Amino acid sequence: MRLLLLIICLLVPFQSLAGQSLQVVTSIKPLQLIANQIMQGSGSAEVLVHSNQSPHHFQLKPSQLSLASHASLLIWVSNEFETGLNRLQSILPAHSHQLELAASLPPDLLIGDHHELDGHLWLAPEVVIAISRLIEQQLSTLDPQNQPLYEQNTLALIRNISEWRQQAQRRLDGIKPLYMLDHQFLAYFERSFNLQNSGSLRSSHDHGSSIRQLSVLHEQLKASPPACLLVSSLPASQQALQLSRRYEIDIRLIDTLGDTGHPETIIQLLDAIVKVLVACE
Repeated sequence: MRLLLLIICLLVPFQSLAGQSLQVVTSIKPLQLIANQIMQGSGSAEVLVHSNQSPHHFQLKPSQLSLASHASLLIWVSNEFETGLNRLQSILPAHSHQLELAASLPPDLLIGDHHELDGHLWLAPEVVIAISRLIEQQLSTLDPQNQPLYEQNTLALIRNISEWRQQAQRRLDGIKPLYMLDHQFLAYFERSFNLQNSGSLRSSHDHGSSIRQLSVLHEQLKASPPACLLVSSLPASQQALQLSRRYEIDIRLIDTLGDTGHPETIIQLLDAIVKVLVACE
């Protein structure tokens, strides 16, 4: 049934872009926030994966298939991060342009590679700047009439996020956040601000730590428990809850996808992370 609906969507005649705003679709909200700031004054982007879905384990609904199939530009992180998009990309109509960020960004900006790539690209200001430039290039190619607007908006975004980064660095330099992670999801943010967590329960979203690694972690916690255990979604896992009670560690949410705080800009999303870390001093 899903395949039939997708075929119907793809057979709908494509309208020329002349005189029309671009139909930009992003996989997740953080990318939508970036695209919206660049498109401000000409249109806005739509998002595929909403707050009740995980970008790692979602299945596209017919409405999402239709939205993606009519996009002028589809933007996502990587085929490994948003696994639900794998089949879709290969059957999109010829008019749909695609921007896979992990394949387009300079390798030195990425953490990990291939199937081990960390997909939380938007959590580092310097990567947000690189993403902004890639999106601006794609938009200007598809819509040259609005190229000056896209360029102006991109420059403003780069200036604002560069200024914010300096302010955030000063705030974080004045403290020493003591925290551990449910899983390693803050690597880009930590690299950007020279932070170090005190360990994690899992190596990634889908892979738990070994018994030996957990044993070492418990020894570390006995000697020096951190102030916070940071999770990327609620409710926290049973393992996190047990650890929190045993070592009297506060569980705090880092909303990497912007689902709960309803940020209107990527800076607001990143600043919320700083506020949580400050509270973990």
